[in-house]
Amino acid sequence: MRVRLINFVLIGVLSIVMVACDSNQEKHQQTLEEQLVDNFASSDQSVRERVAIIVEASKNKNYTKAMNELGILSASQINNSSQEYAIKRLMEQLRFNMEEEELARRDGST
Repeated sequence: MRVRLINFVLIGVLSIVMVACDSNQEKHQQTLEEQLVDNFASSDQSVRERVAIIVEASKNKNYTKAMNELGILSASQINNSSQEYAIKRLMEQLRFNMEEEELARRDGST
């Protein structure tokens, strides 16, 4: 009886952990996008529009467009350190996502 209860609890905990891990990457990416938006919230309208384009492209998994727009934002705007950090972190995540998709594509074609 006790062994069954322990097994039941362990299976429940493992199930919860697996579900949490599954959605962790998406939550992390959304957080990076939100950080970008927050860091440029007081910027000019044109800059906020560019940030919106970046966030939308990222959510739609159009990583190339998001990266290009981040590059333009980084080069054309005098950014403070928190803005530069938000740009850098999102770029890193987008690169990672692009590499993951490429690996998945290669694995799927073999």
